[in-house]
Amino acid sequence: MTEERFISQNKYNWDKYQNMLDEWKVYSPNELGQAYLRVCSDLAYAQSHYPKTKVCSSLNALALQFHHILYRRQPQRWGELLYFFRYTIPMSFYRSRKFLLLSLLLFILGEVIGTLSQCLDNGFFESFFGSGYYETTVSNIENGDPMGIYDSWEESEMFFKITINNITVGFNYFLRGLLTPFYTIYMTITTGIMDGCFTTFFFQQGYGTTALIAPNEHGALELPAIIVCSAAGMQLGMGWFFPGKLTRIKALINSAQEALIMVLAMVPFFIVAGFIESFLTRHQEWPMPARVALMAAGLTISIYYIIVLPRQLNKVASPPALPRREGAGTRKTNNKE
Repeated sequence: MTEERFISQNKYNWDKYQNMLDEWKVYSPNELGQAYLRVCSDLAYAQSHYPKTKVCSSLNALALQFHHILYRRQPQRWGELLYFFRYTIPMSFYRSRKFLLLSLLLFILGEVIGTLSQCLDNGFFESFFGSGYYETTVSNIENGDPMGIYDSWEESEMFFKITINNITVGFNYFLRGLLTPFYTIYMTITTGIMDGCFTTFFFQQGYGTTALIAPNEHGALELPAIIVCSAAGMQLGMGWFFPGKLTRIKALINSAQEALIMVLAMVPFFIVAGFIESFLTRHQEWPMPARVALMAAGLTISIYYIIVLPRQLNKVASPPALPRREGAGTRKTNNKE
């Protein structure tokens, strides 16, 4: 699609969203949020196909205005924020459950490939991770500190770099789905291969328990977040490449709404996982029960929020009422009395 056609097909909606911003007080948070998601999906498409153009700058400015109104205008919107995390996000997980299952199965497939590859070829770990990482890991094992990689940086610096990197990776899983869902599928399988190869290598070195516990102290949150971002990327790509009976743009908007919600929901997961990896995982001298409890807590939170809670909410006959802002009015109409 040319840039001119993209603009002509969406200009009416963009003008409507700008009018919503001019009179945002008469709109509910849900209406503003839906408009914000549509603007973000248009912005993601424009950045992929028409980077560094005027339309990108305009959509970015429009998205920033919505963000400012939704997240900064009133300090008393905690009820609406709680509703978003308690109901909106879990229901997006439930509606996207097929993509989540597919993403999980692809990750497991990668785990199996990585495990078998390392079992059949002892040099696979070095070829996959690179000679530098391999040599550092072997040196740590020989020094009796197999997970020494986790205390090689200062805590605060590591937290900042790891967290930013993981969030960037998560959004890459999401945005690359717009180019093709098959690229996201490839990335998901590759991540599984990496994890399976890593764990198998440490079992071969006699540190299997360490490899299962230490990386998963933070991995219990980080890996589910990656799987969710992968599912979001596949959902985004499928909406664009296989629109069905809808127009391509309409199918993209519909899939982008659910997918973007899921990706944004994983940002807190990445932040907490980055904190655990930077400040806690390095303490391998801590008692094993404490470390297992940390891993189990992260896994429990992930399973409950991504799988159990959405299923519970789906059984409810009707959703809870969205909290309304105090003083929020009713949308204006043009009807004359």
